[in-house]
Amino acid sequence: MGFVSPRQLQVVGKQSSVLASTSASTSRYGAITIGSTTTSTTTTTRLFSASNSNGIDTNNLGISRLETLQTMLSSHGAPGSIGCSLPDEPELITTMTSADLNADEYTNLHPHLYPLAKSKSTGNFICALRRAFADDNSDMYESSSNTPWPIVEAKLGGPGMRLLALNSEHYMRRIVCECDFNGERKELIEYYNKDLGKDIIKDEALDRPYEEGAVEQLGYGVDKFVLLRVGPFPDIYRTLALAHAERKDESSALIAAEAANGKISGFASPFLFYSTLLNSFPNRSEESRDAARVCLRMPLPSIGLTINEFRDAAILGQIANENDTDEEVFAKLQMMYEKFREHENQEDPRSMVGGNNDMTPEQKAINEANYLIDSTALTGSDWSKIRPKLAEIYSSVGRDDIASFVFPIK
Repeated sequence: MGFVSPRQLQVVGKQSSVLASTSASTSRYGAITIGSTTTSTTTTTRLFSASNSNGIDTNNLGISRLETLQTMLSSHGAPGSIGCSLPDEPELITTMTSADLNADEYTNLHPHLYPLAKSKSTGNFICALRRAFADDNSDMYESSSNTPWPIVEAKLGGPGMRLLALNSEHYMRRIVCECDFNGERKELIEYYNKDLGKDIIKDEALDRPYEEGAVEQLGYGVDKFVLLRVGPFPDIYRTLALAHAERKDESSALIAAEAANGKISGFASPFLFYSTLLNSFPNRSEESRDAARVCLRMPLPSIGLTINEFRDAAILGQIANENDTDEEVFAKLQMMYEKFREHENQEDPRSMVGGNNDMTPEQKAINEANYLIDSTALTGSDWSKIRPKLAEIYSSVGRDDIASFVFPIK
């Protein structure tokens, strides 16, 4: 997870061909970067750069209306999360202060994550995920460094993350939809609306203030309203797919899961759910295996929040057995990952392995940064140790902005 090249963007909309054969060359798409720091005996470091001693410089963050988002999380909880979702505990979500963000203990969060809030009951974090792209030109293709940061759930020392929303505006809009539908926290809706309609938000639909009663007026319920009028959310697609499956409607269940695959690019978790769903139906074992193996061609931390998701990917992908220990599962995942990586390098005509060396410096940085992060996810997830090396990689291709974000020195 580092930079993204134009070639990697070709994966969008091609998941069906990817599933047809796991031996086919599949580009990694949607690589992501965010970071913080570690400490040493000679250098004092902090998790994020600060504009001054009292606060964090949020001017360049890809998080729209950061304070509004944090306030809404504190009041409502984080929809779709595992450990931060309960709305009835006032202090469940604790907004992170600049002092919290600079604490050394948070350096073992995944290096690409910018923490927004923390659950006091579970210790899980709600974070934003920064993306950076190789040979970035925002006028050439949609996915660029200017893309808003996705919102995810993570934990200290965890192997990966759980995708919650593609950006903060989607997430906040979902929260007000839920408040409206449930008839609660009207003051939160007013707070959400106060900055809208002022051309601050680029998306015209999201810049319009939310009108109370909109969910009920459409008549489909809050989940379908959110998908139709706000944006894609992986947990809602999962809920819809499982509801169809419970009614024995295999076709509709798979359509819902495939919609998530198409609308949520660059994350392995929708493919893992797709594999799980396929495995629940008869005569779908090969398709289930192929879908699970697609996860190894995505940024590995995007497989999921915990070790369990990685186990599921390995077992469904017929890479490991159910009775394998976690250590055995991760060792087998690493072996398969190395095979896929070698195969992709051989098929890429620009790579040195493939006989050519036409990759740009940033494209080479993709491979190096991705490999470092993926390997760490499979070998203990000690994220604090790799931050200096990541900063070195990004600095080597002139991306000092990302390097200082990953490993800022105080």
